[in-house]
Amino acid sequence: MDIKNVLLIVRKEAGESIKNRWFLLYTICFSLLALLVLFLASSRSEIAGYSGFGKTAASLINLVLLFVPLIALVTGAISISSERENGTLSYLLSHPITKSEIFVGKFIGTLIPIWFSISLGFGLAGVGVAIGGGEGDVSKYITTAFLSALLAASLLSIGLLVSVYSKRASKSIGIAVFLWLLFIILGDLGIMGTTVAMGLGIEQVFALALLNPAEVFKIASVLALSPRFEILGPVGIYAVRTFGKEGVFYLLFGIMLLWTLIPLGYAYLAFTRFRKEEI
Repeated sequence: MDIKNVLLIVRKEAGESIKNRWFLLYTICFSLLALLVLFLASSRSEIAGYSGFGKTAASLINLVLLFVPLIALVTGAISISSERENGTLSYLLSHPITKSEIFVGKFIGTLIPIWFSISLGFGLAGVGVAIGGGEGDVSKYITTAFLSALLAASLLSIGLLVSVYSKRASKSIGIAVFLWLLFIILGDLGIMGTTVAMGLGIEQVFALALLNPAEVFKIASVLALSPRFEILGPVGIYAVRTFGKEGVFYLLFGIMLLWTLIPLGYAYLAFTRFRKEEI
């Protein structure tokens, strides 16, 4: 694999993302809403026992769950399918560049702008907390930002997997939006409904939550911020008592890594094995 070719693709993908008006709108909205969350959090004396950086990070979790999965899934879903549809992918492969270099470059090139948006939102809110004299553990705030970046990577991998198997951008976008609804909107409702309908126990509910990267992010973020694991309810109490607080966090961190690596690996294998007539 030629690193120079990979960097060329990274530069191309990152440049296109930055110039995209929808991406710019997303970045501006996320940053402004992060500042709004900071204002609302600082206007309350207490949120679930948090203060300063912890209070702001706790408030940002729902904002991350709303914005980051949508942009990551959609961006990943159109990264390859749109170029297959308009023929630029076959043109790109006519040059001395391999499929592996294209895939790796696309993943990194689309991930960097998303990470930039997350960093900008968290950075502005963090600066606001510091200027306002906010207290709290900065490391927990950084941990929440890091988990948000990992959530973006995992859902971008899923989006790329969708993109590899879709020849039309409209189809891949539709699947990406459906997955966003499934992961975010229907996540908690789906778990509750399945629990009630099938009479699942605490162990099964916890295992079911691990099948949703957004739920994994939410549980890990709350555990990283709050010393009171009871806030997660019976499932949180079961998990902490079974694995220990640090053990649960590292388990969830490992699950998020798997949600990144497994879809990315499948997408990579499928894309590199494409025949010329399939592109």
